[in-house]
Amino acid sequence: MPAPASQISDSRRGRQVGIFCLECGSVYSLHKASHTGKPVYGKDHIAAPCAHEGDAFEPGEGWWEPAHEVLPAPAEAEATAD
Repeated sequence: MPAPASQISDSRRGRQVGIFCLECGSVYSLHKASHTGKPVYGKDHIAAPCAHEGDAFEPGEGWWEPAHEVLPAPAEAEATAD
């Protein structure tokens, strides 16, 4: 599942796959201009709509950020015993 860029270390941050709403935790398509419709990833049913429902994904807004793939943790170097 994608995560917001600020919560992934640089070594585990993959390609951007969407837009992450920090309010409701849903991920919307990169092609969406606003927080409307069904998210790519998110809860199936939300009792109350997000406070940003209908808002545009304008650059610089603090309620959303890019969603990135989370890459696997780097393999630890195997210790060699001589």
